[in-house]
Amino acid sequence: MVQRSLVHRLGESDLIFDAPGKHRLDRSVAGLVWAASLILVGIPAAAQVPAAQVPAGRAATEQPSTEQAAEQPAAAAVAEPNDTPPAAEQPPRRVPRDERTLAYWASQLSHERFLRRQSARRHLIDGGLDSVPVLRDMLDVGDLETVENVILILAKVAEDEPPWQTDGALATLESIAATSFGTKATLAKSTLESFAESRGREARVQLSDAGVFIGIDTVALASRSTSHEIVRINQQFNGDVEALAWLRWIREIDFVIIEDSMATPETLAAVMKMPDLTTLVIVDCELTVPAVQTMQQRSRLDAIELRYVRLNEELLTELTRLRLRDALHLMGTGVSEQRVERLRVEMPGLDITLRRGGFLGVMCRTTLQDTCEVSQVTPGSGAADAGLQAGDVVIRIDDAKITRFDDLQQQINTHIPGDEIAIRYRRGNDVFDTVATLKKQQNQ
Repeated sequence: MVQRSLVHRLGESDLIFDAPGKHRLDRSVAGLVWAASLILVGIPAAAQVPAAQVPAGRAATEQPSTEQAAEQPAAAAVAEPNDTPPAAEQPPRRVPRDERTLAYWASQLSHERFLRRQSARRHLIDGGLDSVPVLRDMLDVGDLETVENVILILAKVAEDEPPWQTDGALATLESIAATSFGTKATLAKSTLESFAESRGREARVQLSDAGVFIGIDTVALASRSTSHEIVRINQQFNGDVEALAWLRWIREIDFVIIEDSMATPETLAAVMKMPDLTTLVIVDCELTVPAVQTMQQRSRLDAIELRYVRLNEELLTELTRLRLRDALHLMGTGVSEQRVERLRVEMPGLDITLRRGGFLGVMCRTTLQDTCEVSQVTPGSGAADAGLQAGDVVIRIDDAKITRFDDLQQQINTHIPGDEIAIRYRRGNDVFDTVATLKKQQNQ
């Protein structure tokens, strides 16, 4: 009886090794030994011999024994269910390169492979404004990681948008921040904050190149002069209205001066978009109804001063529609005291001041002795030409006694530029008289 352990293994060559004696047999003898061992132990050959181990030449010529023939149908019947391999799963269709649209790349932002997601981000950034619509669609269907990728891509696209772009990546980010909630809104807001910082730096450079002054200067509002960081648009501006679109990125400046006929509707529309604007001074300009209507779009302004701006009834009516919070100062506008009284009724709660436009050019402090002591004289002003100096105490203007700075302002405000006024003042222990010709208040 041939034992099953007789065969150690079949090599891939034509030899077989016998375990006890290590004798070499050719493949034909090995096949007979194998078949005989299987028959003697009662195991169907078809169930034991792998097809790969049956010699190709012998398989075509040898006939199975009677017992093998009887066993084979049963074995085949058992193996039949497994003879047909399961249908292979069809791989996804590979999209040709020339068919990979921006919509395709947007769908790849959620791909399981990092390199594919990275490639999708690069293609969508390169797509610029054309990528914005498909990115908007992904915001509603993507998971959190996809939404984060969309917002970062929008920020990159927005970096290349001109500041006057109104419907693009930046507008989409602002819409997400304003209308969404939760993580999506938080991501959009933090992205916009970082974006605004970089845009703010660039805005100062672009506006300076266009001739817009941005910096600290001494400015006057309602006869009070202070040092303030301002934006000034005057005849130094090169007229590039598109450059003014950068004003929307100027933060932490609340004071704007527009001079020299620059108060056009286009200029004012750009100024009204400054995020922190509260105070507007318009000097030596011809104001129009469309310009005032542009100012009405601002949800809030604290104070407006119109200096040497001629106002008619139509303009005054439009001014009453401004959403002013604190003050309206009129200087050299040609408006009568009676009309100002009506304005105070039409705009209740506002501090409305009226000055005829004459400017002396002094700053004074009121002492405990109720005296109006000059603390500063504006170079080139009527006061400087009349010889007034810091430390002088103004006693009288024309026939009016002066004991406080408010008294002096009240007298000056009754005069227009070109008027002459008589001034009596004390310097040390001496009293002097002089005559000053009032001028227009210059750009302070």
